[in-house]
Amino acid sequence: MKSLWTVLVVALTLGTVAPVSAQKIVCPAPSKDLEANKKEGRRYYNMGNTFFNMGQYAKSASSFACVLHLVPYSVMARYQLAVSYQKLGVFSLAREHYQWVIADTSAEARPLHGEASAQLAALRGKPDKRVAGSTRPEDPSLDGGTPAADGWNLKSRWWFWTGVGAVSLFACTALFTGWQALEYRDRWETDWKDNDRDSLNHYKDMTDLALGGVVLSAAALGYALWLNRPGRPAGVQPATAPSGASNLLVLPTCGPGGCLLTLSLEF
Repeated sequence: MKSLWTVLVVALTLGTVAPVSAQKIVCPAPSKDLEANKKEGRRYYNMGNTFFNMGQYAKSASSFACVLHLVPYSVMARYQLAVSYQKLGVFSLAREHYQWVIADTSAEARPLHGEASAQLAALRGKPDKRVAGSTRPEDPSLDGGTPAADGWNLKSRWWFWTGVGAVSLFACTALFTGWQALEYRDRWETDWKDNDRDSLNHYKDMTDLALGGVVLSAAALGYALWLNRPGRPAGVQPATAPSGASNLLVLPTCGPGGCLLTLSLEF
């Protein structure tokens, strides 16, 4: 009984991890307070660097686009956005942002001109890699669009196989314990022994728990599939949400004191 409860708890925990990992990055609307925008922009810039170092270039691009949404003149964020798009294979947008950096005559931009020019020359005429059926995803920092969403690609999603495994495990357990319950019911109805009655009740409880595990793990897997469905836009989202909705975010943030995870709930 204890082992079954342990498996159930683990499956539910894994089922709740997938939706969090699939959570989009929410870009806040800029305020009239320029200093507050800069402070928020620094947070997203650090977040973008963290995602970039982790090799999650789509999230780093979304983070740097948020910086430009808050602080449009941040040439470092624009340069990092260009590099992120280059890593993603969206070369047309990378060239566009490199051109912005080269055209910027500020003191902050001048040290970047040489590298931006070299990267622009290397990308000249290079076609975009195909992303989810689109040859050119939109750039959220330019027109409010969002990058193209990934397809299902379920073979590489650990949470999918974890969910399938949990559903299969609970289903097999329910079949076995249900069969045992039927066996002990027949025995008890034949000899009316207390031990057979106790075993019958035990396996009935086990079957109920296993069926509950099937339902809950299947629901968690279905919810994760819905969050990662094809055609669902990824990347930067509007800061406002429909009335009554809430967004739970768990995102890495780095600062002078080190890196930590930021948990926020927006209403």
